[in-house]
Amino acid sequence: MAIPAEQVMLVDSAGKIVDVDAFVERYRKEPERILADDEVGLVLYVGDLGIYSLKPTDSGTFLAQPLTEISRPRFSPRVLRKQIGATVLSVTADAVFVVKEQNALKKVRADKLEPGMVLASGEKVYR
Repeated sequence: MAIPAEQVMLVDSAGKIVDVDAFVERYRKEPERILADDEVGLVLYVGDLGIYSLKPTDSGTFLAQPLTEISRPRFSPRVLRKQIGATVLSVTADAVFVVKEQNALKKVRADKLEPGMVLASGEKVYR
């Protein structure tokens, strides 16, 4: 069975599988482990905990690689519905559109799009 590259499998030094979500929640309470915790995501230092990431090989076995940090990106949970031209789109609030403003083009986030604006493609924003 193939495992997607973005799916992380962790084991401890004894070879037991580690639940990533529970592991992150447990250690995020220790301020000395937090390398970054902002709007982009969370990065925890785990180099001294004996945690390994399992990477699948072509032969179907796994290669255990020691981890020094775990990254958990944050994604925009806010989804907006915007009508542009005849199409209604579902986009995240941080999606960027290029808008014509007089004789210039500027980038505008989806949450800042207003009815009446015209995109660089010539389509009008209705709502």
